[in-house]
Amino acid sequence: MAYRFNPRSPLDANLRRIAGEQIEKAIRDLTNEDGDRHEGVHEARKRMKKLRGLLRLVRTGAPTYAAKENVRFRDAARLLSGVRDRTALIEALDGLEQRFAGDVETQSFAVVRTALELKRDSAQTALGDDGSHVAETVAALEEGRETAESFRLPPKRQEAVLRRGLRANYARAQADLGIALAKGEAEAFHDLRKRIKYLSMHFKLLEPAWPEALAPLRVEAETAAEELGRDHDYAVLRTEMAADPESFGARADLDVVLALLDRHQSELRASAIHRCERLLQEKPKAFAKRIQSLLALSGEEPNGAAPPEPPEAERRHAAG
Repeated sequence: MAYRFNPRSPLDANLRRIAGEQIEKAIRDLTNEDGDRHEGVHEARKRMKKLRGLLRLVRTGAPTYAAKENVRFRDAARLLSGVRDRTALIEALDGLEQRFAGDVETQSFAVVRTALELKRDSAQTALGDDGSHVAETVAALEEGRETAESFRLPPKRQEAVLRRGLRANYARAQADLGIALAKGEAEAFHDLRKRIKYLSMHFKLLEPAWPEALAPLRVEAETAAEELGRDHDYAVLRTEMAADPESFGARADLDVVLALLDRHQSELRASAIHRCERLLQEKPKAFAKRIQSLLALSGEEPNGAAPPEPPEAERRHAAG
């Protein structure tokens, strides 16, 4: 089954099933010798983020478990971060070039891309051909799977735990939006991005409650998170260029890329802010109660209600 809750299953059963599925897929991504290694690492890291998003829904009911497993999956993903983070910078540069394709003709992108590829290859070498980091990550995932299999919550607390989990992330997202708008700093927008990404995961998990209503919200949150993620990639790229400008070619090439980067980053932030403001209009308590209530309704069997009354004309005809 996909990364979705079964409305007829309790919260802890959903966590056990979904965590098990995501961990199995992550292990497969990392150990598939026939697949692309970069892509396998990328997919595994995405699954570990999904696991962390799932854990946020049970934090108030099982704080020790959630905190310990969050650290486990965070640290496991970091073991593989060197190559993936480098690849993300190359993808960000490619996205920047595509954004201004037809508007700007320059070889500056090719110069900077070559430098980024060299740094990515160095990170790949550091990861090691012996797969030690991959093996360590797989071991952590296997331990996480065993822990998830034994996860339980008291039956009477499950609905309240879910509501509090939804409310906590939503409230944190609202707070982070306010901080990002007030400070305008890259790190503040990065924090906002994490909360909106978790929000998109929660929409995805709970989408079966009302697909027609929640799927568009999930897409909107995913788009905002992608825009904020690219904004963060640009901030990292700018910092790296400033720290070691000589490795990125001539100063003229660097200046062209930086100017376009600033322009696109402003566009991305404006769009993401607009999306976040629309997504975060409710009071956190009301939002969480509404989503949890929809899930509960979708899990109920249709009641055997009486058929509707016939129209007035039919009633008169039947009486006559």
